[in-house]
Amino acid sequence: MNRFDEAAKTWDKRQVSIESSDACVQDLLNNVKLKNNANILDYGCGTGFIAFALKNETNNVTGMDYSKGMIEVFNNKVSQFDCENIKAIKHNMNEDELPKNTYDLIISSKTMHHIKDTNMFFKKSYNALKNDGILCINDLDKEDGSFHKDKENDGVEHFGYEKEELLAIAKNIGFKILSYKIVYNQLKNEQYYPLFNLIVKK
Repeated sequence: MNRFDEAAKTWDKRQVSIESSDACVQDLLNNVKLKNNANILDYGCGTGFIAFALKNETNNVTGMDYSKGMIEVFNNKVSQFDCENIKAIKHNMNEDELPKNTYDLIISSKTMHHIKDTNMFFKKSYNALKNDGILCINDLDKEDGSFHKDKENDGVEHFGYEKEELLAIAKNIGFKILSYKIVYNQLKNEQYYPLFNLIVKK
């Protein structure tokens, strides 16, 4: 069991997760008009804050996460609220492929810093998007390694990201940059950590 399997039990009670997810979604919707019948992937979906926020009656939302515990909580909510067109499945970005040319939107919040190869993440996302598809990355601005110090940086591959570094990776893969903005400042360990939204188009 990884630490997120245990954390899943109380994840929905974390006010900061709700607030930061809301800020991410609001910025996305301010910059991108989604099709009513969009096929959406929430990568690193956790218990589904963002996936459920983007769900409507006609689109299709898939959550993917490495944590079995997060997936179970997500799908329990799907059953509890009798939701259609939304589900979560287990996925390991390091080992598993994504379906090609499938999604209108891929959104990933506070997940990429747990994935070692950032270039691979962008490339797999690019290939999984339809033409004109959107990728929205929500993650930590460059930090000093103290954000996860309470977890001894277990499972952390990057201490956030510098803006220009990310823009260069995205452009090199073939994405067009639509927006980059700090959307939330998370208070933790008696200091604020900025969270950015990077929105790019295939």
